[in-house]
Amino acid sequence: MDLSKRQREIITIVKRHHPITSNQIAGKLALSMPTIREDLRILTAFGLLKAKPKVGYSYSDAIVQDTAYKQMFMTKISSIIQEPTLVREDTTLDKAVNKLFIRDVGSLYVIDNENHLVGLISRKDLLRASLNNANAGTMLASTVMTRMPNLVTVTPDMTVLGAGELLLTRMVDSLPVVDADNPKSVIGKITKNRIFQHFIEIGSNHD
Repeated sequence: MDLSKRQREIITIVKRHHPITSNQIAGKLALSMPTIREDLRILTAFGLLKAKPKVGYSYSDAIVQDTAYKQMFMTKISSIIQEPTLVREDTTLDKAVNKLFIRDVGSLYVIDNENHLVGLISRKDLLRASLNNANAGTMLASTVMTRMPNLVTVTPDMTVLGAGELLLTRMVDSLPVVDADNPKSVIGKITKNRIFQHFIEIGSNHD
């Protein structure tokens, strides 16, 4: 399991000072709580840290090496991917916003007339467009999307661990899942929340 530099620093701090609260960890790193929250959640899910309410975090060297570990991290994302929410290039931002909130998703995948993935629109993209343009609602999806090949995509045979690492390092909430034989064809999405849900499901089955 590959950890980021910051995650290794967190583990070192917890080893030396446990039990220690998240605020204290953030203070020792000179970072804000929101910055390290995802790291703490991942390290706790991995079993490297234990969290106790009103006590704080402690270190655990008993990371699971059995079937549960393999189910958590080595599972192919093909078994947990979610349905993508798609819009056309000529969709107006008003319609894109409506679709985003009706589906309660964090991003929209933009396809062309041949159903090929050409871009992605995030909530931040929509907010930025609305703040900078009084007529943003009539703008087209193609004008605000992040375009291919600047998108990071994954294929269904990637492991949960690999997808999770990409989500963290790229600092995005979701990744388009594309057909391994046809990289232009989007077949699903994988998100931080879906991976976390996967961890909880496996953990609940191994209590």
